[in-house]
Amino acid sequence: MVETSRLRFLQAVHRCGAVGAAARQLGYTPSAVSQQIGKLEREVGLPLLEPAGRGVVLTDAALVLVEAAAAIDQAREQANGRIEELLGVASGETVGTVSVACFPSAIRGVAAPALGSLAQAAPRLRVDLVELAPEPALEAVVSGRVDVAVVHDWVHDRTTFPASLETTHLADDPVDLLVPAGHPLAGRRTARLEETVDDVWVTDVSNGICTRWILDMLRAAATEPRVDFRVEEYASQVALVAAGLCVCVLPRLGRPDLPGTVRAISLEGPVPTRRFIAAHRTTTSRRPAVQLLVEALQAQVSG
Repeated sequence: MVETSRLRFLQAVHRCGAVGAAARQLGYTPSAVSQQIGKLEREVGLPLLEPAGRGVVLTDAALVLVEAAAAIDQAREQANGRIEELLGVASGETVGTVSVACFPSAIRGVAAPALGSLAQAAPRLRVDLVELAPEPALEAVVSGRVDVAVVHDWVHDRTTFPASLETTHLADDPVDLLVPAGHPLAGRRTARLEETVDDVWVTDVSNGICTRWILDMLRAAATEPRVDFRVEEYASQVALVAAGLCVCVLPRLGRPDLPGTVRAISLEGPVPTRRFIAAHRTTTSRRPAVQLLVEALQAQVSG
C-alpha cells in the first residue's frame, strides 16, 4: 500500500526535475527526499526515478502516482472549500486560514492595506503572508504551498499562466519619471523620456523589463545612457534622486512617499505599465477565504 503522505516528495521532484531542487523547495535535505522516494519505490515495487544528465526523470510508474496525487489534492481542496462554506453558514462569518505570496512593492501598495481592511471585516480569518518574487510565488501556488499569489507582468510583456490557475486582474500601474526638485524638468507635468538623455540614471539591479525599456529608448535617442547607480529597492532609488544625483523611472503602486526634493512627472507616449494580478488554483475557487482575500485586494486598488 502506498503511503500518500510521501507523494508530495515525488510531486516536487516532478516539478523541479532534480532531487536537490525539490529538497530546497520543500525545505528538506536531498537525502531526506531520496529516502522518501526510496520508501515509495519499495511500496510500489517499481523504480520511480531515472538519471537524466544532472537531473532525473520520472518513470511511468512515478507518473501514475503523480497523477493520482494531483487528483487527491484536488479532492482535498474541493472538500476543504465546501467545509469552509458550511462553517461560514453556521457561524455567519468567514473562518479559517488563507496564505498569500506577494512581491515587495505590492505588499506596500496593495496587500498591507487590503489585509488591514480584511482583518476588520473578517476577524476570525487568519491570513499568512510571505514575500516572494512573482516567479517563485506562482510556483508556490501551483505546488500548493500558498493559496494566492499577487504577481505582476507588463502590458507589453505578459506572463502565460498555468492552466491550473485562475487569475484576477487587479490594476494597471504606469510608471513616472522622478527627478530632483532642481532639475530642468521639475516644473513640468509631462515630459518625453528622450529629454533625459544627458542625465545620470539609477535603475534596478535585475535589469527588469522597465529598465530594459528605459535603456533601449535612451539608446535610440542618443548615445549609451549613463547609469551610475544600480539599486533594487524603490526607497533607495528615491533617496538617490532626492540627493540630486540622478533620475529614475518607477511605477506608482508601492512607491514610497516622495520627499519635497523629488518631483514625479508623467511620461508622454507609450510607457511601460505593470499589471497586478492575483492567481489561485482553480480547485480553491469555492473557498470563501480565497474569494474574500481576492475581493479585498480588488477593493484596495479600485477604491
